[in-house]
Amino acid sequence: MAEIMIDSFQDVIKIVPVLFLVILLTNWLTGKVNKGTQYFSRLARLDVVGGALLGIIPQCGISVALAKLYCNGYITLGMLMAVFLAGSDEALIVIGAHPDKLSLMLMIIGMKVLFAAGAGWLINLTIKEKRNRLKGCGIDCDCPKCGKHKNILVNSLVHTLKLALFLYVTVLIIEIGADRFGEEGLYTLLGRTTFLQPIVASLLGMVPSCFSSVLIAEGFLKGALSFGSMMAGLLANTGFGILVLFKELPLKKTLWIILILQAMSILVGEILFVAVG
Repeated sequence: MAEIMIDSFQDVIKIVPVLFLVILLTNWLTGKVNKGTQYFSRLARLDVVGGALLGIIPQCGISVALAKLYCNGYITLGMLMAVFLAGSDEALIVIGAHPDKLSLMLMIIGMKVLFAAGAGWLINLTIKEKRNRLKGCGIDCDCPKCGKHKNILVNSLVHTLKLALFLYVTVLIIEIGADRFGEEGLYTLLGRTTFLQPIVASLLGMVPSCFSSVLIAEGFLKGALSFGSMMAGLLANTGFGILVLFKELPLKKTLWIILILQAMSILVGEILFVAVG
């Protein structure tokens, strides 16, 4: 057991410097979004394309910010869905921290942006809804709450330590399963590699926690999740954005949005599962 704990720690600690640099960059980008800079304000006005590009930033604060904008009537349902589908919380950071997986990360980003923008456009084309203009913060808001921020270096360091802890726990669980139960142990933890796995992964990805995205990313890297299942889980991963919907919208509407998100994520996951595994 001690050996597994040490090996898991060594696996994680070697990518911590890369995690910190990536998180520092994403926190800087998030700060630009919250401050409503001209570039990001214009990007947000591009609707579904802008939503997909903003969503791909691996920071759960993006989905929270855009979910608030949707609840306040500033953006369309298609743009919100593009943000959710493109978002992957910390999963891309985990994958990108492995130099040999950089091309894979770029491929995932490209696929998610294209699908998110296409799905968002289709939703806006087929679903017409009234957008209630409620009193709330917009993309260019400069109120004290939106303007409040921590020192970016301290914030990035704390974020890195939290993510490293999540990552260590995830790797430790997977390694224990592999050591005690072999390949079957991994399948027990993350679901067997069958057509049902993308469904399980999609439901797991919906859980509003950094742990779910880290588990999906590491599960794929360890060979316990297929590519299609990983994509299903990452497409469904909204970070804490989904909690904003539960708080601000009627329950029926929130569940309807979740159903659409799950259906699209599972559909793409099953197609990829059949096509590439």
